[in-house]
Amino acid sequence: MPEDQKIQNVVIIGAGNLATHLALALHHKGINVIQVLNRTRATGEKLARKVKAGYTADFRAADFKADLFILAVSDSAIFNVANSLCLKDKLLVHTSGSVEMEVLSEASSNIGVFYPLQTFSKNKRINFSNTPVCIEANTNNNEEKLLQLARLISKKVQLINSEQRKVLHMTAVFAGNFSSFMYTIAEDLLKKHDIPFSLLKPLIMQTAATAKHEDVFSRQTGPAVRGDTKIMDEHREMLAKHGVYMEIYDLISKSIIKHKTRNDEL
Repeated sequence: MPEDQKIQNVVIIGAGNLATHLALALHHKGINVIQVLNRTRATGEKLARKVKAGYTADFRAADFKADLFILAVSDSAIFNVANSLCLKDKLLVHTSGSVEMEVLSEASSNIGVFYPLQTFSKNKRINFSNTPVCIEANTNNNEEKLLQLARLISKKVQLINSEQRKVLHMTAVFAGNFSSFMYTIAEDLLKKHDIPFSLLKPLIMQTAATAKHEDVFSRQTGPAVRGDTKIMDEHREMLAKHGVYMEIYDLISKSIIKHKTRNDEL
């Protein structure tokens, strides 16, 4: 792609966790973040200072010198914010894992998705080079522009359509949000018995490492996959007074047993 067609100047819309990390990642790779648009002045100006960008709270004052406008706002705000920008044919993307690309179609004739698959916190540094970035666009030219930009900041760039991205986002809830809540349950139960959660950390790290391999279930351990009903009954007895925790234990144990049975039949 000729240099004059590559994305060089970007406007970031939003100043939350994802907007902050994405703006910084692009800035550090030499992409000019020329403007931050955000309704809350304090957070918008703070991000703008970090990336040496202009700031405005007026979405009608978007800088049309930009090659790309990145909407990093909540899913529920994407449609309204996009249509307040009056971009016509400027390339516009959102960063959501669960919203169709077409939600932008009334805001511009050139649209896409730039979805980093990661959880973001302003106070926690993220190595963006290891963060998968999923790309979708409405034309081949827009697709190539976004792919080139994504490859500047990430080693893991994937073309994924809106339907696939929704599935990916849903599975991320299982792999990330739900597994994190399992740690919360473990910590809560340990506290009730004055046992430090830190004792589980080596096990957690080793278990997480299994995700580096294919066929994760082949490395599944525990009483359910072994069919050790005696241990599971003891665990249920200990959990009897914890209500929903026992329900979760039963549901997951039954799912593991069912999955193993199905695998054994193949």
